[in-house]
Amino acid sequence: MILFDLDGTLVDTTDLILQSFVHTFGIHAPGRAPSREALIATFGRSLPATLREMAREEGAADPDAWADQMLATYRGFQRERHDSLIRPFDGVEDMLRTLKGDGHRLGVVTSKMEGAARRGLRVFGLEDYFEIGVFHDDTTLHKPDPAPLVLAAARAGVAPSAVTYVGDSTHDIAAGRAAGMRTVAVLWGPFEREQLEAEGPDHLIAHPSELPVLVRRAQD
Repeated sequence: MILFDLDGTLVDTTDLILQSFVHTFGIHAPGRAPSREALIATFGRSLPATLREMAREEGAADPDAWADQMLATYRGFQRERHDSLIRPFDGVEDMLRTLKGDGHRLGVVTSKMEGAARRGLRVFGLEDYFEIGVFHDDTTLHKPDPAPLVLAAARAGVAPSAVTYVGDSTHDIAAGRAAGMRTVAVLWGPFEREQLEAEGPDHLIAHPSELPVLVRRAQD
């Protein structure tokens, strides 16, 4: 079985996420938005957890309340701008079609809420490729913890060792390795090669067309 991260792996949501953060900080903490690099480092993690950490770093009197307000603003902006700010990755649908044609079972494991995740897949006609989905709503622990990946394997009825997890972030690779899965880091997302290599993925690929070839070789 092959499991995929969503943001930065199947759909290009980098601009949407960055603009959502900038908008949110502009309202709740003007002039204090983290750098682009610092924001990208959070990609792939739980958004509520990330905002709570940011609230504590800001020294908010009530970090949980401040984070909740930030979260509401962030999600409101995303709902309004979602479809206009996301982009398809060249070759992703062809990759999924080829993998399905080769008989592979596919799933999505993302730190995004289910409604938003499915919306992103639907915009580019990708939802029907996946039989398994694990979303932020489904677990209390989130990547880089392996819990969401282990749950996906259990739902599919396969051992984690029989699964390949494909993602663009360091947190994806850390979670996949912790789950005992083979990991494939993709280089078309916002993370740098050096950052991904430091997490020790089994493979790195630069274009979606490389994945079906990689999987076939592993089966030979």
